Amino acid sequence: MVKDQFDISDILFNILANLIYNTLTAVGAPALGIPTGTFTEYLGLLTPWNAIYEITKVKSGATPTNRITRDEKKAALTDFLRLFVKKWLYDNMPPCTATIITSLGLKPHSTTRTSHGGVPTIKATFVARPNANHGFDCKVLDDSGKAAKPEGVSIIRIRYFVGTGAPVDPAKFPNFRDYSKQPIVLPLTIEEAGLPVAMASCYVNASGQEGPYSTVIVTTIP
Repeated sequence: MVKDQFDISDILFNILANLIYNTLTAVGAPALGIPTGTFTEYLGLLTPWNAIYEITKVKSGATPTNRITRDEKKAALTDFLRLFVKKWLYDNMPPCTATIITSLGLKPHSTTRTSHGGVPTIKATFVARPNANHGFDCKVLDDSGKAAKPEGVSIIRIRYFVGTGAPVDPAKFPNFRDYSKQPIVLPLTIEEAGLPVAMASCYVNASGQEGPYSTVIVTTIP
């Protein structure tokens, strides 16, 4: 899976999700043929996201349950936005244009091709052991059991989901951290101690393309 424009921090995601909606529903908005029902669906996902974001943007005021709800609402809105921008922006040209896409805080597709090497093909082996700081000490090994990054790999990514109801596909876990070298420590918080967590790792090339994910580890935050 390619790291796309919605794989960003909560604050940037909040700005982007609202910018796209507000720009396309404002008076004088570009006429792109987007049905009213699509905007209704958009707002139905955006409104609960905005509400939980206001609660969780200040860490001291958020509970573990709030953070789980935030991740769920972000994941649902992200899934919608990925399909929305593909159908109504990138695959809808014209009437959509690169200028309109830029005005929405997104990047137009490049008209030239740049080689970043192939998508990583090695499925990482992921090992995670709980540590005394409510996180996990992790190792990511290649198919020969080595910790060194394979050729063409830029970073090691760990995606994780805190709480119940984790997506089956780890590429949809809303939280991730990137590492350039090992050993790896995945930090979590004392407030999340005792909650379930699902984790998986993969190799990523210089253009952000993800290789196959490891087997998902499901355990409890220490």
